[in-house]
Amino acid sequence: MAVYAVYKPLGVTSHDVVEVARRTLGTKKVGHTGTLDPLATGVLVLTTGSHTKLVPFLTGEEKEYIAWISFGATTPTLDAEGPLEVRTSWRPDEEGLRRAMGEFLEVEEQVPPAYSAVKVGGVKAYEAARRGEELELEPRPAVYHQVELLQLLEAPKPLRIAPSAGGWRTAARGRLVELPPPLAPLPTAVIRLVVGSGTYVRAFARDLGEKLGTGAFLSGLVRTRVGRVDLDRTVAADGLQEAEPLAAADVLPFPVVELAHAEVRRVLEGVPLPIPARGLVALTDKSGNLVAVAEGDGFKLKVRKVFKI
Repeated sequence: MAVYAVYKPLGVTSHDVVEVARRTLGTKKVGHTGTLDPLATGVLVLTTGSHTKLVPFLTGEEKEYIAWISFGATTPTLDAEGPLEVRTSWRPDEEGLRRAMGEFLEVEEQVPPAYSAVKVGGVKAYEAARRGEELELEPRPAVYHQVELLQLLEAPKPLRIAPSAGGWRTAARGRLVELPPPLAPLPTAVIRLVVGSGTYVRAFARDLGEKLGTGAFLSGLVRTRVGRVDLDRTVAADGLQEAEPLAAADVLPFPVVELAHAEVRRVLEGVPLPIPARGLVALTDKSGNLVAVAEGDGFKLKVRKVFKI
């Protein structure tokens, strides 16, 4: 089986996309490498068959987003689900906004949203929140690699985006982003983010609103990249039968070593290879098929996962 880059549309869950992929490909063995909320769109990386064993190696990848963040109000879910709780009127102050955004580059942890899948005592936070209960959520590691203001709008509205040498940006021509229906005509910043695994963009919106004293929520979100997988490479989940799968070795975030036929046989037997590499390495055959993921100590490679070829 293989790895695919799928576009998750607005209004469906990541699990819904996985179910469509299972029906389309005729297999129950489909996994994904990072959930997108129903009101978010963009890149969802799916693994199928034996390649579901790649998920632990891909979930830690950095992710790039373009976020529409509206100020002067908030919502319980911190996104456009509602209901709206108006906090204050706010006129865009670009200098103050950029200063507050820059502070996130020093952030090392954040409190997850109340409506998240984080568990406390075996209870999922969103399940407790929907029952009207409050759980004490502890801060968790968060990493912001880049935080960039792209545009200031008088109200949230769909924009076109396109790739550039410095990541995805708003553009006159390009891909039109789907946004949820706006809850109100609130001032909105369009912000590009590159973050580490486990960093919630809804929590970023909440924390940015708190820094500015205005309240804020996520009125739209598109994930433009997961690791090395870009939005331009995505296909619809119901079109996977005709789609070209991604080369697993191109998706994995570590070096690739091409093996001779005899070495492939040894790897499939679980025999360490005398190759002086350090850290994780993707091992392929001469045709580029992923054979295994191995880990090197500087003297030899020890096989971690083997894949069917």
